[in-house]
Amino acid sequence: MSTITSQLREWTRSAIETIVAVVRVLRTYISARLTPVLGDDCGEIASWVVVTALVVVAAIAIVTIVVTKLTATANNIQTP
Repeated sequence: MSTITSQLREWTRSAIETIVAVVRVLRTYISARLTPVLGDDCGEIASWVVVTALVVVAAIAIVTIVVTKLTATANNIQTP
């Protein structure tokens, strides 16, 4: 049981690190795509707040899905 728990923890940590990396890539991509459209950064704080909020909401949704699936999988493990 302890081995399974440690494996799940390690898998969860790996999944979260992957999600964080994906969110960083998405944020960088969105930033690169919006920079020419936005032009000068002066007075454009509101748009960055919206972009950052969308990325945060997406990350929270992904983490929630992963944790839910991991919890369901952990609860379905048969112990002898």
